Amino acid sequence: MNITVRQLEVFAAAARAPSFTEAAGQLGISQPALSETIRRIEQELGLRLFERTTRKVALTADGRALAGLAEEVVRDVRSGLKDLAERGARRPRIAIALLPSVAAAILPQAVAGLRAHYPEAEVSVFDVLHERAAALVEEGVADVAVTMRPAGDALAFEPLGSDRVHLLMPKGHPLAGRNPLPWAALAPFPFVALARTTSVRRMVDNAMAAADLALAPRYEVEQIPSAVALVAAGLGITALPELTFAMFPRKGVAVRPLQAPVVARGLGLITRAGRELPPAATALAAAVRAAFRSAGIERAGAP
Repeated sequence: MNITVRQLEVFAAAARAPSFTEAAGQLGISQPALSETIRRIEQELGLRLFERTTRKVALTADGRALAGLAEEVVRDVRSGLKDLAERGARRPRIAIALLPSVAAAILPQAVAGLRAHYPEAEVSVFDVLHERAAALVEEGVADVAVTMRPAGDALAFEPLGSDRVHLLMPKGHPLAGRNPLPWAALAPFPFVALARTTSVRRMVDNAMAAADLALAPRYEVEQIPSAVALVAAGLGITALPELTFAMFPRKGVAVRPLQAPVVARGLGLITRAGRELPPAATALAAAVRAAFRSAGIERAGAP
């Protein structure tokens, strides 16, 4: 059986009104369209709902029974939709994808900024690697993402800031007194690298190639805190972007900027191209921008 809520709404109006013409006017449809809807309902149910004479149209016993049911269904659906709309305005749902380092450094302030405008918003956070963050927005799972510039034209990219790569070493390390450091200075020391699947590893490898530095990792780890733990234990040095510092305690670790070349990853806000964000997601995007400004992170491309 295939009778829609709209058809029941039309039937209920016809059952209440003195005539089909008046019911059609109340609904904003033509009288033939209303009559055709009633005919389809009768055909679907195999019942006669109205007695038609040359002078008037009146409900049959089956029609009166359906009228009560139709009124109840239409009333319940309207009430339910109203509740959903009010709940959506009161408690919107937002999804954001971020690099783990950005989530650690920027997300708390951004969500706090969102709460000022949407205190009951439900926020889903995907702290994932670059490719997955971009894919979540393209697939419509996340409203926005904060990561590096994606490939292709399906996603819009708004630059937010650039995140410079620094050297991390144990306190008291021979390089700890030099500021800044050329990449070539890393050559004599054991290096802790992140996995090849990470964007940080690709940045570091490209920088070493540009500095003509052939440095095979002594250790390779999946997670940034693991790399820093090895450094703090005196087992090696590593290179990480500045925003990753929010992911670990820096006790026992010295940090120096790297140059020759200076390497920074450009970070930005990703949305689906040509799609307007819902109000709550727009508010979260504004809070992310404010968090970047508050963190003092220079805009990508700035000198």
